[in-house]
Amino acid sequence: MSAPPRYRVRVWPWTRPLGRAVLPNWLAFTLGRTIVAWRELDDAELEHELEHVRQWARMGILLPIAYIAESLRVRRRGGHWYRDNRFESEARTAASALRRRPRS
Repeated sequence: MSAPPRYRVRVWPWTRPLGRAVLPNWLAFTLGRTIVAWRELDDAELEHELEHVRQWARMGILLPIAYIAESLRVRRRGGHWYRDNRFESEARTAASALRRRPRS
């Protein structure tokens, strides 16, 4: 797991109802190096979003296009547009690795 580039987190509680229109359990989204959440994130949640920061660093402005294309691809194959999206899978893997890491 590579270190994320510089990033910032914005906690804006007013965004909660906006995100729930798309996903019922929405917590945060990442746009470039900025993570927007409606509440403070725990370490694993932050690691999930930091994987998206790394994805943005690798792919740049092509990430949203690739993300949407991946969502369409998995839907055509009978999967869930969000849960089965490889970009989300990578982020869940990063968060899981953090959860399994021994605490010091």
